[in-house]
Amino acid sequence: MICLSPLSAERADAPDVQTMSIETGSPQRDRQLVLVVEDNAHEREIYGRILWYNGFDVVFALSGEDALQIADEQRPDLVLLDLGLPDVSGLRVCEQLRQRAYMANVPVIVLSGMARERHGPQLRRAGCTQYLEKPASPIAVLHEVERFIGRPPRPGDF
Repeated sequence: MICLSPLSAERADAPDVQTMSIETGSPQRDRQLVLVVEDNAHEREIYGRILWYNGFDVVFALSGEDALQIADEQRPDLVLLDLGLPDVSGLRVCEQLRQRAYMANVPVIVLSGMARERHGPQLRRAGCTQYLEKPASPIAVLHEVERFIGRPPRPGDF
């Protein structure tokens, strides 16, 4: 299942993560789409919630292979990518995403507990746009997403 939102039904307008799914393909959408590639359920929940509540649609991948498939189907506007995935390294996922023409200019923000100094050159060669060290505050993640793809209009904005 591809989830649009990590939210439970705690708000009337919040889709239920257990039941909300979307069709594959490149649907017309009003909100920008962020692909969160994260195998840690707690971190997926936190990052997904803050992005959704601030005007972004969110899809999740728990593995590198899933991330590539979802990217092909959904064409995200930005990717948040954990480096330590269970099947394929995040670096390899980024390299494979960059080989797709539609992903050439899509920002890829790496979220990792691995030292930036150690992996910096590899991250640049793989085509990563930005690096955030874990644990990354949800606000820092939101600000980086907004920096790269803009802030969605909020209710009352003109």
